[in-house]
Amino acid sequence: MSVRTLNSVAGFSREVGFYFSGMEEVREQLRKAVTGMSEEEISRPAIPDAHSIGALVLHIGEAEWYWMQYVLSGRQVTDEIRNSPYWDVLKDPISFAQRNFSADFCLEEIKKIRQQTAETLASFNDTQLDRVFSFTRGDETVDLTLRWILHHLIDHEAQHKGQILMLKRLSGRV
Repeated sequence: MSVRTLNSVAGFSREVGFYFSGMEEVREQLRKAVTGMSEEEISRPAIPDAHSIGALVLHIGEAEWYWMQYVLSGRQVTDEIRNSPYWDVLKDPISFAQRNFSADFCLEEIKKIRQQTAETLASFNDTQLDRVFSFTRGDETVDLTLRWILHHLIDHEAQHKGQILMLKRLSGRV
């Protein structure tokens, strides 16, 4: 019988390292699901009114950038970020399909974001997991802890990974 466990990732405090390990486990599952798909499979929606698999992959990166860089680190959303391949990627599915991104391109984009996330999280320690971060979206100010944000990122990526796997199955790509 095999034992599955998560280990804290070196370079992080123990508990933050466990969260990062969970993030990396889901990311590896996503990589396996998407690697080797053709540009058409990545770019074309599997069913009408659905987002393409590539757009969902980049959206995962967009959300991670937003929470890690904007909410936690206080970086501003600059024109450079707004013009990046991942920003607002779900807003215009037709435009995304015309970009002809490859699976490797999409995975490389979210890999760069994950590297930024690793750098950001390395500056936090376990005593800061319950630190509250506030941000305003529209007219609402929201207070969230680092612990909640890390859990949310794992959950968000896992949900979209499931969506991607379902879209592959519905389109006969599995």
